[in-house]
Amino acid sequence: MKAVLFVGGWEGHAPTAFADWYKVLLEDSGFNVDVYDTMEPLERPADLADVDLITPIWSSARSGHREEFGNMTKQQEDGLLKLIGDGCGIAGWHGHMGDAFRDRPTYHFLIGGQFVAHPPGWPDNLQPREDYIDYDVTICKPHDPIVQGIGSFRLTSEQYYMLVDPSNQVLATTTFSGDHLWWIEGTVIPVVWTRRWDKGRVFYCSIGHELDDLKVPQVTEIIRRGSLWAAAGR
Repeated sequence: MKAVLFVGGWEGHAPTAFADWYKVLLEDSGFNVDVYDTMEPLERPADLADVDLITPIWSSARSGHREEFGNMTKQQEDGLLKLIGDGCGIAGWHGHMGDAFRDRPTYHFLIGGQFVAHPPGWPDNLQPREDYIDYDVTICKPHDPIVQGIGSFRLTSEQYYMLVDPSNQVLATTTFSGDHLWWIEGTVIPVVWTRRWDKGRVFYCSIGHELDDLKVPQVTEIIRRGSLWAAAGR
């Protein structure tokens, strides 16, 4: 199997470190992996026709009123959509996939969701990690091969509040308290899902603000299995 990683964006979110970890995980699972620091290869989808899996590890950042996002051109988005529609899989996690390319709504249609908040958020008076909370991840489809044998678990990190496509096949969820925003108390938001895009398979996991989050054994295994599932669509 062959995988391609697109790595870039704001270096403050350390996309290269995530890519290094993920590359090893994929290679240990039988992939040959190519890494690009530009989205330009998507402009020539025929050159990537033998790829089984694509993962965007593309970071974004918000600082006050200034926003920095990795960009994707319309031509590159069209190339990605063609590749996935023709049967290539796409897999990824957290903001590296769910908060990238905000100027491309069809990209978010493809992946099935968009990050919008992680209460208590990150206003100017908060220091890093003050937006970390303890939260539970509940496995809701225990017989699905991606999560089979993995029990529900607790994390201390960013709890992602997302806008999601109702056609997603949701495998795990999290429930928000009203501790930070009283009006969302009891809201259940998907954490792990799969979906289809024509002939292609899509896998997403909202966990992964720090690399240590992905190294939690349950998360590592979900990412590994989800990536293999996405790549097996051809």
